[in-house]
Amino acid sequence: MLRSLLPSGILKASIDRVPLNKITEIRLRVGRQLCVKDASNKHLLNVTVTEEDVKHVIRVATKNSLYAYQDEIKCGFISYNGIRIGLVGTVVTDGNKIITIKDYSSLVIRVPHEIIGIANRFNNVLNNLQNTLIIAPPYGGKTTLIRDIARVLSGKYDVLIIDERQEIYNDTFTFGPNVDVISGAPKELVTEGIIRAISAEVVILDELIPSSDNSVIERLIGAGIKVYATLHGNGTDFTNESYNRLINLFDVAIILGNKPTVGSIKSVVRLK
Repeated sequence: MLRSLLPSGILKASIDRVPLNKITEIRLRVGRQLCVKDASNKHLLNVTVTEEDVKHVIRVATKNSLYAYQDEIKCGFISYNGIRIGLVGTVVTDGNKIITIKDYSSLVIRVPHEIIGIANRFNNVLNNLQNTLIIAPPYGGKTTLIRDIARVLSGKYDVLIIDERQEIYNDTFTFGPNVDVISGAPKELVTEGIIRAISAEVVILDELIPSSDNSVIERLIGAGIKVYATLHGNGTDFTNESYNRLINLFDVAIILGNKPTVGSIKSVVRLK
């Protein structure tokens, strides 16, 4: 995926420092050093990122059609074959609405990884099929874990992945035979169809947003569907009412951290 996305000079410098299969993130900042991350370290390389490097990535990711990707761009990212590219630049607004982002000064390229077996650490939660929320800070291993949970559960149950940002599923990753995927659509727009027509036993979601996604989770769980989802945070102690309402919908919370390595288990909390 990275081979087709990155300019040749950026790609060579990156994999000279970190093996391709170990890269978790690449940051391109115009006029600054190239930054490459693996699971444990951040590497600043002796390569200065140019404006053309950034434009190259944008051209490839959008297939030379920025217009076709405006809905994603307004949300601050572009998806490319499972890779999420965060966009930093000049935000164009109209009142309280973001119209687009232009003049990109930085790109944050998050590279998805499949680590088969990491869900086995939570066999008790999976075997009992409990509504489970994975909580971790950014770069904490949430998506990698929930991807492997989907792999395990889709071997036995009918699992539906709502892959809103197209990060959980792609054809190169391993899943069981009982998996279905809805990609690129907001959760709230597809929930009714899931309940009425798809008859999923388990729904997998990534990066919940309290308040806006609370009703989605309530409807899914209320329909008898088991939900496994992720949330940004450091634990279950929130002062925000919307967060607390969301967390209290689940049976179990798995708390992950990014120290000493990405995906380190901090605790497993029974909520009910």
